[in-house]
Amino acid sequence: MQEFQDEIIKLIEEEKHINQNTYNESLFDYYTKALEENDELIGECSYLHYEANLNSNQKCKIDGYSYNEIDGELILFATYSATNYGNNTLDKGQADKIFKNIKNFFVHADIIVENGEESSEGYNLAHLILNRKKSENEYLYSLEKIRMIILTEKEIVKSLQKIEVTEYGGLVIQKQIFDINSIKNLINSKSGKVDLTIKIDDEFGEIRAMKANETNEYESYLCIVSGLLLAKLYNKYGSKLIEGNVRSFLQTKGKVNKGLRATILNEPEKFFAYNNGLTVTCKNFTISEGKITSFTNLQIVNGGQTTASLANCLISDKAEVQLGKVYVPMKLNVVSSDDISDELIPEISRYANTQNKVSDVDLASNHPFHRRIEDFSRRITAPTKIGYSFATKWYYERANGQYAQETYKMTKSKKEKFYDINPKNQMFKKADFAKYFNIMSLKPHIASKGGVSAFREFTTWILKTWEKNDNKINEKFFKDNIANIILFKEIDIIVKNADWYNGYKANINAYTLSYLYWYCNEKLNSEINLSKIWLDQGIDNELKFNLKKLTKKIYFHLIDENRVVENVTEWAKKEMCWNKCKEKNLIDWDFNIDNILVSKEELKYEKKNAVKEQKIENQLNELATVYNYLEEDEKFYMDLYDFISDKNEYSDKEKDIIMIVAKSKAILSDKQAKTALQVIDKARLDAWNK
Repeated sequence: MQEFQDEIIKLIEEEKHINQNTYNESLFDYYTKALEENDELIGECSYLHYEANLNSNQKCKIDGYSYNEIDGELILFATYSATNYGNNTLDKGQADKIFKNIKNFFVHADIIVENGEESSEGYNLAHLILNRKKSENEYLYSLEKIRMIILTEKEIVKSLQKIEVTEYGGLVIQKQIFDINSIKNLINSKSGKVDLTIKIDDEFGEIRAMKANETNEYESYLCIVSGLLLAKLYNKYGSKLIEGNVRSFLQTKGKVNKGLRATILNEPEKFFAYNNGLTVTCKNFTISEGKITSFTNLQIVNGGQTTASLANCLISDKAEVQLGKVYVPMKLNVVSSDDISDELIPEISRYANTQNKVSDVDLASNHPFHRRIEDFSRRITAPTKIGYSFATKWYYERANGQYAQETYKMTKSKKEKFYDINPKNQMFKKADFAKYFNIMSLKPHIASKGGVSAFREFTTWILKTWEKNDNKINEKFFKDNIANIILFKEIDIIVKNADWYNGYKANINAYTLSYLYWYCNEKLNSEINLSKIWLDQGIDNELKFNLKKLTKKIYFHLIDENRVVENVTEWAKKEMCWNKCKEKNLIDWDFNIDNILVSKEELKYEKKNAVKEQKIENQLNELATVYNYLEEDEKFYMDLYDFISDKNEYSDKEKDIIMIVAKSKAILSDKQAKTALQVIDKARLDAWNK
């Protein structure tokens, strides 16, 4: 444990140095990212250090917040650093004091608003808390519970392993501590997640199950579930139960489906006949006398809205009697292997939602786009930075926990080498990529929304672009996007070190970079030379100097007293905020960036060549794949031909191409190779089992 703790502190110190953060901000970032991957946190986490003496006896202190709109849960964080305090444990007395300071921020939001500085982010959050019940449009209108979390690299004492749930003003108050043991369990878990075990006992009721199907990859069961049981499960575990790909579809908990609610309250016995039911997955489960007694990693992949509506009726309508009469059909798929779960569960989710409102946008996190970016990130080496004797890579974490899992069983020396080549500050995730891409696409208001909204916008672009011409996703595209990330990180450092900085860093960063791209394109008829930034792996001092001036102007635009929306954070999420920003002349005449500009014509030529190169690479890959099947099994194509030969849905051309490979093993053209692979995919959908 001491070795692990030393390693974590070292990683946080490195991140602090590279990003020029405080130690506590780096601790916050490291822990919250790990917790987000584990679905312990749902909703974008924002670092916000606010500390104040409220009166002679009361003090408040928080280090960040997050709002999970699906569950109506506001999370307030405080960090407790092992480097700042002597002993290596967090005892109950210290924890109680920290929790009290967190709670005081919420309880005494009125004092903070009365005495605080209006332009500060702490004032902004307190203002949101005070005004949450004014209308349904308020950010925290659906607030039902407060979760207070302490993040620490210390170990907690035994008495803190279970902390009671309390209430305040009709809100549930939960307390949690994530210590060094919590993080160790997360990182050492093979999937990057800690298994969630749910016991189905007298508290919930019973679930009867009947085995329906079995393959090498999964088992399926048919179940009947009480509406009351589902409501209790959701109210206890919340959106942790909703599979990540479809969570974005689930509406705010307060906005219950009216049709479902009417049936539950007025005709509960008919719910089974009216409702399509649930599709769920789990890692494993226990069963006794036909009744399920526990689940491990239960996930609802279809039916999240149904479950949330049942839970809402239990809380809002006190409909326990009616819910006891509601029964819901449930299809349970048990996927026990971690190796296939990342592939199979999203596919189960996609097909389960085919007839539902959940769109491809919600279900595309495993799209081939992400695999190609992952491939680029593993093989493309960045130019060596000045002062370094080795080159590094920009690591794309396509699936949660990949980065940590790479070093899971490495020796210390191999682990250090891995971190040298793939430094933590050059690792980016899908959610990060979505934010950066929206900024480069001149949508800082979407990037400011973060999380689901930013990822949906990004995914919409991916689906359209990939379908039209996937060759646009090439090495230049990858390098340009890395250059965009470098620019963002440079702006981030400038903002956090500015003497005027008082909050809203994420919004300032997004608007500054988007405005820079927009200004160069619209006013200078040029583009930012991202190829130069990639080659330099940084920006020069002159651009930094100019960005310092621009970030300040962006900040004052965001807090402009004439803004349409009073709350600054919410204002930044509006397209009107971005449109008004573009109306302002925020760049001085002496803003000299000629050395990082490239003409539109030259950039168009570079992109065209990159598309051509990617097309050739794709064709070679397709050709290689066709003959890899043959190398693995010489009867592969003859078996395929036998399967499709009498089926009308396959054209004569498709059958002829398969016969060519099966009999003569002749080299196919690029177009023929593509057709052959399409036939293989189609045949597998038709239940061909090779």
